[in-house]
Amino acid sequence: MKPTFYILFIAAFFLSCRSNPKQTAKDTTTNIKPTADQTQELIKKFRPIIQGVWVKKDYIDKVIKTKSPLAAIDECRGITIMYINTDHIKGDSLQFIAGYFNHDSGNVTIQFKPGKNPSTILFNNEDLSYSIENGDTTITVFQYDNQKKLIVKAKFIKALNRQSDDDLGYGMNYMIDKGIFSGNYILTDSTGSVSKISFTNDGKVSGFLNFSEYNINIDLNNDAMDNLDMIFFRDKKKTADNNFHGDYSFKLNSDTLSLFDTHPNVDSSELILGKRIYKLVKQK
Repeated sequence: MKPTFYILFIAAFFLSCRSNPKQTAKDTTTNIKPTADQTQELIKKFRPIIQGVWVKKDYIDKVIKTKSPLAAIDECRGITIMYINTDHIKGDSLQFIAGYFNHDSGNVTIQFKPGKNPSTILFNNEDLSYSIENGDTTITVFQYDNQKKLIVKAKFIKALNRQSDDDLGYGMNYMIDKGIFSGNYILTDSTGSVSKISFTNDGKVSGFLNFSEYNINIDLNNDAMDNLDMIFFRDKKKTADNNFHGDYSFKLNSDTLSLFDTHPNVDSSELILGKRIYKLVKQK
């Protein structure tokens, strides 16, 4: 089974941070260089607003609605996750690594300069704006589409204000765990044995065999055997290799979570759903 999304991002961060192909070489929005005072005013205004871990709104909304990352794959386009840490502002700009397609990574530059429209700043030389409704902040950025021809906008909602490191997968996993998995369950296995287990927002599991952590596969990019929703578990007794050792396909229906055995087809191009191993009913 392939590595989890956040592990891929850690590798991408250190080994293959590529320049963002969507970033233009020249700022065409204005020929007027903002004064130092104007830059500081923009930093003061936007700094507390953009600080945080941001996930693509359309994608996370669809995952929660369908209870399936696989069903939401059509919304997994362009930038899907960003950790904007304003502690790293240097001069009039902030550079960081964003996650693309829940799989790849690329450089992003925010400049505290006026954008094309009022009350915006520059995000890869396009506009970044924000709105606040009922106390919730949404930021909107503009980027090229998959064909790199049209500028499209994408809205992002805040998952967390801060996280402990630059692991790009953490915020997305947190939002999915919180949205569809987190809670207390009564588990029944294939022999009829019953037990209580719990899932937390930050990927911890207790009461389920020897497992201590869980991770939902959101790295679904038309690779082999990417045809089922999968959940991975880490065995607390096998921490030396830091890998996840248990995996099941899952289906969520109302308050019932079913975990299934899987096996590859003849040419290992797809996974075949096997029998249900565990039935978990969420407690209210």
